[in-house]
Amino acid sequence: MKTPDLPNSFAETLRETLEQWPATQVRIARATGIPAPHLSDMKSGRRRCMAEYDLRLGRFFGTSPGFWMRLQLTWEMKVAQRTSGPRIAKEVRPGVAA
Repeated sequence: MKTPDLPNSFAETLRETLEQWPATQVRIARATGIPAPHLSDMKSGRRRCMAEYDLRLGRFFGTSPGFWMRLQLTWEMKVAQRTSGPRIAKEVRPGVAA
């Protein structure tokens, strides 16, 4: 689900956080229990954030539960709105309460 002109806020925030942190990415992977290849794929946008990874990243970086997944979801919703929104607007009529 890549959209070149729509930045992935989860991947960008994770990449910036990893670059600014005083430990190497390998050390962070070990400390969080996230396999280094998964961490690398997440920061490049090739892998989604999962609930367990969100908790692990949140514990390590001191962010609230759901912080990383909310970034992921926000990006996915923007992509869906851009790619499917117009078609859905044509296909689905708003419901009318009886």
